[in-house]
Amino acid sequence: MTRNTLTTTISAVFLLFIFVTASLGQTDQGRIAGTVVDEHGAILAGATVVVKNEKTGKERTVVADKEGNFLVTALEPALYTVTVNSGDFQAAVQAGVEILVGQEKMLSVTMHPKGVAVNIDVVGGDDAVVNTSSAAMSANVSQREVNGLPLNGRQLSQLAMQAPGAENTGAGTFVDLRFNGRANEQNAVRYDGIEGSAIISASPGDLDGETPTPFRLQSSLENVQEFRVDSSNFPAELGTGTGGQISVVTKSGGNQFHGSAFEYLRRDKFDAANFFDNAGGLKKSKLQLDQFGGSVGGPIIKNKLFFFGSFEKYRGRFGLNILQAAPALSLAQPGAVVPGTATPVNPAIQPYIAAFRAPGAVVLNGGVSTPGFETVQLQALEQTDEKSFAARFDWQLNQQNKIYFRFFRDQGSDITPNGVSGATIRVDDIPQNGILDWQSILRKDGSLINDFKLGYNGALSRIAGHAPTINGLDLSGISLNIGGSVAVSGIAGQGTPSGVSIPGGLIRANSAQNGRGEPYTPYSISYIDSLSWIKGNHNLKFGGEVREVRLYTDRLGGTTYTFSSLANFLTGTLQSVQYLGDVSAPSPFTTGPGGVRFERSNYYIAYAQDEWKIRPGLTLSYGLRYEYYTPLHERNDQQVMFNVATGTLKPQNVDAYRSSKTNFGPRVAITWAPNQGGNGFFAGGRSVIRGGFGIYYGPGQTEDQIQPIDSDRPTSTITTSTIFNGQQLFSFPSPIAANSTTIRDFFNSNPNTRAYQPRAYSNSYLVPEKIYQYSFSWQQELPGKLTSTVAYVGSQGRNLFLRSVTNQILPGQTTILDGTALPTTFGVVNRT
Repeated sequence: MTRNTLTTTISAVFLLFIFVTASLGQTDQGRIAGTVVDEHGAILAGATVVVKNEKTGKERTVVADKEGNFLVTALEPALYTVTVNSGDFQAAVQAGVEILVGQEKMLSVTMHPKGVAVNIDVVGGDDAVVNTSSAAMSANVSQREVNGLPLNGRQLSQLAMQAPGAENTGAGTFVDLRFNGRANEQNAVRYDGIEGSAIISASPGDLDGETPTPFRLQSSLENVQEFRVDSSNFPAELGTGTGGQISVVTKSGGNQFHGSAFEYLRRDKFDAANFFDNAGGLKKSKLQLDQFGGSVGGPIIKNKLFFFGSFEKYRGRFGLNILQAAPALSLAQPGAVVPGTATPVNPAIQPYIAAFRAPGAVVLNGGVSTPGFETVQLQALEQTDEKSFAARFDWQLNQQNKIYFRFFRDQGSDITPNGVSGATIRVDDIPQNGILDWQSILRKDGSLINDFKLGYNGALSRIAGHAPTINGLDLSGISLNIGGSVAVSGIAGQGTPSGVSIPGGLIRANSAQNGRGEPYTPYSISYIDSLSWIKGNHNLKFGGEVREVRLYTDRLGGTTYTFSSLANFLTGTLQSVQYLGDVSAPSPFTTGPGGVRFERSNYYIAYAQDEWKIRPGLTLSYGLRYEYYTPLHERNDQQVMFNVATGTLKPQNVDAYRSSKTNFGPRVAITWAPNQGGNGFFAGGRSVIRGGFGIYYGPGQTEDQIQPIDSDRPTSTITTSTIFNGQQLFSFPSPIAANSTTIRDFFNSNPNTRAYQPRAYSNSYLVPEKIYQYSFSWQQELPGKLTSTVAYVGSQGRNLFLRSVTNQILPGQTTILDGTALPTTFGVVNRT
């Protein structure tokens, strides 16, 4: 059986299983629970409870059990009116009951005899400030807070800072978010239950694992109905990440037309000049920011079909003052000599001196004291353009079935200056996310509800470096590095913090290499189904997901010329030449068609969970989650894997790393609200003690798992005279394109002597990452609807990804005489 056939068969069997038995947790919904009693506190069994969505008019009806309890699950975040009827009692009505994503709203309903005037209790805004049903450390952000909280740049990610354990390590983007010490790569972001990552990275906006972007409209704030963050001890319905679980629920239309419009702007005329504007005698740096948009929603067919749409545009022009050291232009004049010597500057080098600064750069006098260098200031401009739109349609087929479709698309372009040389980095990004959801109430009493989701998430990105042409020289495929120290004038021993200008079109490709660009076209397709079953005082959930992760990519290389000092650069004396080829070029290692590479991985997920209300105020939650991630593998086996134990390459058709199939994650939690039906400071659900434990798994970051593809190309570092086909490879300047081609041919023709450093995985490396997490907390409602929480949260990590550079340690030791050449077959060598 072929790999494709086997994968298809497993997927089909797994999908059949989850459709027949169950499917993923309803992380984008909430519920209403309560107890019905008469005016004397006696339980009223069999009361009819009708819950009506105030926006769409949809109704759900349940019957209170023999203990007077009722539970209505799978409610979308909205305001609801709850009407209770029972025998000879007057109807009890509570309006404006706000349901938040992932939360349970507790109601206490007291019935009065008929003939008593009907009171409609408006409870909107009277949010339960103490969570008596879950031990998760979490935070909900309601629509009122989404609309009212001041967010810099309307960045959705900043709402996550309200969660306990949240940390902001930068500007508050998704890349900067950490929860309880976990890395941002371990977070999981979902829109209406569909994963919303950049795929190559867990963080939206981090397009290649190396280049965070300024883009912020992956999901416009205009689309957000509710926002929830679970930072630890979340139940079995959440997973595929060991960090924070971020759930976003999008807006929908209703029976009334609603719309909004906004514009935010900033201009440089309202700002003072930058210090370095004045220092360089330049005009004020440009600042022009416009962010505008709007939304509209309403009925197409009242009580049946609704729509919602939004548009937002972000346009920024930001002046940047960049300061770096650059070789003095006087060194390019005829007869110039190397500073401090009588050695003339190599005439072949002189045309490249102007490439270290853009034409508009100015010199700051007295910046550095190192002869031959000048401090150069460039007043550059970053240009950011981004626009997003969203559309959603909800169709209430009947009282038992509802379908909705939601899609949003963001398109961004950013051009950022890359030093004073005039080089730039251009980033183009098109995130897209969509869902088709079908919710079906299988029993009229609402005790059995199925929810199926078909989701798509894509994050196309193009990242490339650009260099200006100077003196007719095309530097787009190279980089010039000058080493050594550059001293700040007047401060002995202090090196310039701004560094030395690096002309050329190469950008950071990974932690060890630079290249011309990194095009990615990743996407995932999710098949999700969930079943919620209320049985007595048990609320059971079963779920599963099959997620297909796919990735097209190329990796574009280049050549880096490094000089150990300015003097060596001026004489053309190289320290090293590092060549990096293109992944799409013919491979010297693997057989296959070449070209753009295509990788794939599948996620198989299933869970079961029960929330058991043992008695009022005491709830036990327990569940089990299973996750399996197939290793990321190139379609045509075009990947290079180094065996660190043997020092040889592995066969190209084997998986790069191992993936465990025994990833069972139990979850257990208990919550206790003392004397929930009583009165007093600690009674009536005002105080709750919670504790929980769980084992959590995560797939790791895709950017760390594509290294076998990244290694399938020539990469050569030359540090000494090397002649191939009559051409000296260790030289600069030379015909750059021809020299790069010759280095590639030299590498390909010398399989036994070439120096090569492929990425490698330890033989003990195993996916997935594993976290043991536990917590204990006490939450107390205070006067004024304030809440205090005292908690202890602990975790232990196992099998977490660690990147390092190392050499193989050889066995054995020997002793040699002083002056004798070092042997190459012993790990420890002693001299006498």
